[in-house]
Amino acid sequence: MSLPTQREAEAFLTPLRAKSTVFLLDNRTTDLLFSRFLLSCLVRTRNEALVADINAFYSSNAQRIAPESDALQNISLSLPPPGFAVEPWLIDFLIGAADAAVVVLDDLNTLYHLLSFDGSKRTGNRISFLMALTSFLARTRLQTIISKVYARNRPIQNSRRGARSLDRLGDLGVAVEYEASELTFACKNGSGWRGNGTFSVRVNP
Repeated sequence: MSLPTQREAEAFLTPLRAKSTVFLLDNRTTDLLFSRFLLSCLVRTRNEALVADINAFYSSNAQRIAPESDALQNISLSLPPPGFAVEPWLIDFLIGAADAAVVVLDDLNTLYHLLSFDGSKRTGNRISFLMALTSFLARTRLQTIISKVYARNRPIQNSRRGARSLDRLGDLGVAVEYEASELTFACKNGSGWRGNGTFSVRVNP
């Protein structure tokens, strides 16, 4: 795994501190590159991180996003057990992550659909509560809480007129694009990086 420089890693992570940030991804390739870059930043800065691997993305793609697994001693994956109760498990995970500098929820699309399996019409309210909890914990614990959602499959959080989509439920919403060996992060809501609110870094596909 080619690590970013200390300066690059800190420049990316520092504006996310004490916030719940949702990254909006356009496709799987961007997701893989983003996840590899994020893990690389955590390794470089030695931040203790805890990942709620709800859809087993990190564990099933470990060799692609973190080929040097021995460098990931500061990053722990938490996979839900079979048949788990979604809300209690996630709330316990968040409350129990008090010592982690960075918390990752992967991903909001999966979480939304799991919450909707029981046929409840309150799925939007339930995920809004969970995201409000991440915002509160990030602010009061000075944590960095990161979630992601796919642009082509982002359900509206409820059916009310004017309701926000999943990528707008965090303190900060960031669109991620990959083009010409460069990842570009652009703030869509909230304030993040200085200047025009964007951050770019060259990555190897």
